[in-house]
Amino acid sequence: MWNVVKKVLAGALAASCLATVTAGAAELKIGYKSEVTSADPHVLNGANRNIWNHVYESLVAKDAQLRPKPGLALSWRLVNPTLWEFKLRPNVKFQNGAVMTADDVKYAIDRAMHQTGPRTYRSYLKDVDSVSVSGPLTIQVKTKVVSPTLPENIGLVAIIPKSLGENIPEDSFATGKSAIGTGPYKFVSWAHGQKIVLAKNPDYWGDKEPWDTVTIQFIPREPARAAALLSGSVDIINDVTANMESSFKDYKLTSVTSYMLNYLALDEYRDNSPYIKGVDGAPLQKNPFKNLKVRQALMTAINRDGIIKFLMKGDATASDQLVPKGFFGHDAGFKLPAYDLAKAKALLAEGGYPNGFQLTMHCTNNRYINDAKLCEAIAQVFNQIGIKTDVATMPFSVYQTRVFGGGANGEPEFSAFLLGTGAVTGDSGTLLTSIIHSGNKASGIGANNYGRYANKDVDALIDKAVSTTDEKAREELQKKAAQIALQDGAIIPLLHLNVAWAMKKDLSIVPRADGFTMATDIRKK
Repeated sequence: MWNVVKKVLAGALAASCLATVTAGAAELKIGYKSEVTSADPHVLNGANRNIWNHVYESLVAKDAQLRPKPGLALSWRLVNPTLWEFKLRPNVKFQNGAVMTADDVKYAIDRAMHQTGPRTYRSYLKDVDSVSVSGPLTIQVKTKVVSPTLPENIGLVAIIPKSLGENIPEDSFATGKSAIGTGPYKFVSWAHGQKIVLAKNPDYWGDKEPWDTVTIQFIPREPARAAALLSGSVDIINDVTANMESSFKDYKLTSVTSYMLNYLALDEYRDNSPYIKGVDGAPLQKNPFKNLKVRQALMTAINRDGIIKFLMKGDATASDQLVPKGFFGHDAGFKLPAYDLAKAKALLAEGGYPNGFQLTMHCTNNRYINDAKLCEAIAQVFNQIGIKTDVATMPFSVYQTRVFGGGANGEPEFSAFLLGTGAVTGDSGTLLTSIIHSGNKASGIGANNYGRYANKDVDALIDKAVSTTDEKAREELQKKAAQIALQDGAIIPLLHLNVAWAMKKDLSIVPRADGFTMATDIRKK
């Protein structure tokens, strides 16, 4: 396979010598990995958000580390524990020339709250009780409970004009008829599976963009994206992995640690876990993962730095926390026990398994960078401490059905499995409430706690954090909850994936922790 890739790149490099490599200053061409799945800005998808954030804006924007900053709202404040007030930016025009008002904002949030389908923003808006207009440029959001992260969550919602009416069909967005936002770029066209073309919005309220036209070309395969850059077909590409970097000696590379966490989840709730056997292959009477010492043994057996150095190279950053440095809730003073095989063996013996046991670990093979190889590397160290570990891999389309509900009574099927998630709002509270807190179907909290970890003390800290409006106090509560949970082996954090871009040398980009490739962050020297 790599020989084929090298031939493709060599051909592209030769072609680049014949091509004009300097694009006009007013045109930017981006080679983008993922295809857009919907033109409706209220359909949740990472690629969708990235692309449509050029056209649409929200009340609360995010900086490169996903910290909140003013967007269409100049300011926001907590009027009382369950009422937020947002003061809107004046003289903002939609791309159809209409001036944005509080009525438009209410309309957009209400629409996002009531969208149906599997991928909506409803989970982020679950605390919202109602939205009201209290002035031409003022809205108030009443929440069902105290919701300190309401600004960050509502900041995910694109604001569109009320004049679009109810029941806007997807085709109306896809053709551009209803694709009306306040952003720095206007929608021009979308050729499904091929590209999206945007044009500079001359009436944009913010800084004027240098790019008259932005073309985002969808190129899923990395060798093809690399070839497009080397041939001059595009100016910049995203999702560059370490094994391709040597091909870009005459180009600029930029990378950053992303919010995406890869971790191992363990079945901590069943007495008899289906993919764990005794050393003799017979079923065990008790699930080893319910034992704290065993979970700590697994945690201590993993050499994160070694994984980064020898497997991931520049594609990830070792992590023993829920969120990377710079995020709300990151604890600079906290570290998990260092890699120590002898200690891991001792902990396994203390847990009652001096001779280990047999385990089948399940992983994807097409979801994350080096996902299958990552699991194989972990299996090797588990074998070294006496846990005979096999790895079963499968495509994510099959994996997600089984891992999320393929077991008895719709429970998660596997015993030990690789997952990925991230604090999309830049706040560790997102992960504490989704993958650490014990599950509660009624409230939706703990919905992604697939190992069914449960600790009343951790739950209490998280519950207190989500109802604490003082940011310093809330962050300390979240740090404490994460400390206890990780020392408890709620999950086994492995790494945060890095995101990287390759571009022509006369370009620069501000790298974002969400991995978004924004024309607004790309400039020509």
